[in-house]
Amino acid sequence: MITIVAFIIAIGILITIHEAGHFLAAKFFNVKVETFSIGFGPPIFKKKSGETEYVVAAIPLGGYVKMSGEDPNEPVKSERDFYAKPPWQRIVIALAGPIMNLLLTIILFSTVYTIGKYVPTYSIKTPKVGFASTNSTLKQGDIIEKVNKKPVKTWQEFEKIVALNPDKELDILIKRDGKNVNIKVKTGKNEKNGTGTIDIVPALKPVIGKIIKNSPAEKAKLKNGDIILSINGKEITGWEQVVNEIKDSNGKEITLIILRDGKREEKKVKPQYNKEHKKYVIGIVPKIDQTFIKYPPFEAVKMGTKQFLSQSTLFFTFIKKLVTGNASFKSLGGPIMIAQVAGKAAEAGLSSFLFFMGFISLQLGYFNLLPLPVLDGGLIVMFLIEWIRGKPLSQKFVERFQQIGFALLGILMILVFYNDIMRLFH
Repeated sequence: MITIVAFIIAIGILITIHEAGHFLAAKFFNVKVETFSIGFGPPIFKKKSGETEYVVAAIPLGGYVKMSGEDPNEPVKSERDFYAKPPWQRIVIALAGPIMNLLLTIILFSTVYTIGKYVPTYSIKTPKVGFASTNSTLKQGDIIEKVNKKPVKTWQEFEKIVALNPDKELDILIKRDGKNVNIKVKTGKNEKNGTGTIDIVPALKPVIGKIIKNSPAEKAKLKNGDIILSINGKEITGWEQVVNEIKDSNGKEITLIILRDGKREEKKVKPQYNKEHKKYVIGIVPKIDQTFIKYPPFEAVKMGTKQFLSQSTLFFTFIKKLVTGNASFKSLGGPIMIAQVAGKAAEAGLSSFLFFMGFISLQLGYFNLLPLPVLDGGLIVMFLIEWIRGKPLSQKFVERFQQIGFALLGILMILVFYNDIMRLFH
C-alpha cells in the first residue's frame, strides 16, 4: 500500500509543478488557459475558477495545460490564442515546465541536506578495496585514485563510473603498498539492467549486520552486532578476511571467536556451498556503518546545487552512451520501477523520499527537453525553426514531425514497460 501512496504523492507533485510552469508562463503572456489537468482519463475532480477548469484525472501518469488556439492547423481567433503569440513567447511557455522541474530538483536536494540524511560511511570515504575476486587485477588494500585519468575521491564516485561503463576496460591509477601503480580493469555487465559491475567490495569492519534465516550462522546462534575477532585462530581485522576464510574452508567446520556485549565467545559453524555465488558461505551479511550528514541552510543549498550538477552530468553521460550503444536500454525503467523505488524510499524516511523525488524531477525535466516531437523539447525546436525562418512551418512538416514523435514515444513506452515486467519476474 505504501508503494502506491508514495508513487501517487511523488508523481502528483512533480506533474503539478511541471504543468504549473506552463500555466504561469501562459498567464504571464496573456494566453487563455482553458484546462489545467493533473492526470489523464476520466476526471475524479473538477472545479471551474475564472476562465480555467482545474481537473484531477484517474490515471496519474502525466498532465496537461490546454490553451486557447493551440492547434496550429486552426486559424487564430483571438490575440489570447497560443499561436497568436510570437515564437519566442511560445518557446518560453514550452520551456517553463521542464525548468520548474529542474528548479524543484535543486530545492529538494537542498532540503535533504538541510534536514540531514544517513549514507553508508564507506561511500563518502577514499575508495579502498576491501575484497577483490581472484581474477581481478585489483587487490585487497588498493586505494583507487584515478579512473581514466580523472580523480576519484569517494567510493560513491567510483561506483557511478563503473555503472556507466559496462563491458569496458578502465585505466585505473591505484596506490598499492605506498606506490602509484597503473592497471587496467575490465568491468562486467548486469544482465538485468545493463549497468556496469566489478568484482570488488569496499573495506568493511568484521561486524555482523544480518543473519540469513535457516543458515548455518543462525543454527550456530550468531547474532547481529557480533564482532568476529578470529577464524580458526587467525586474527580478523576486515570483512574481506571473513569472506576468504569461509570460502577457503571447503565445507569443513570453522571456529569463530566473537565479541558480544564485551565478552568473548566461541562459535563453531559448518559452511554450506552456495550454488548462486559458487562458494562456501555461512549466511551472514556485514554491518554497514552509517554517517549522518547535515549542513546549515546556505551550505545545504551549495551541496544541493552540487548534487544537481553531478546528477545532470550522469544523465547526459548516460544519454550519450545510449545513443552510441555503450549503455543498454535494459537499464531504462518505467512507472512500475518508479513506484517500487518510491515505496522503498518512503520506508527509508523523509530524506530518502525527498532525494528520490529530486532525482525523478531531474529526469522528468531533462527528458522533456529532449528534441523529440510531442515533448516540450520538440515543440521548442519547431518554434525555434519558425522564429529563424520568419514564417510558420508547413502543416505537412508538423504532421510528419508529430507522427515520428508519437511512434518514438510509443516504442519507448513499450520498452520501459517490458523492462519493468521482466524485473518483476526476476
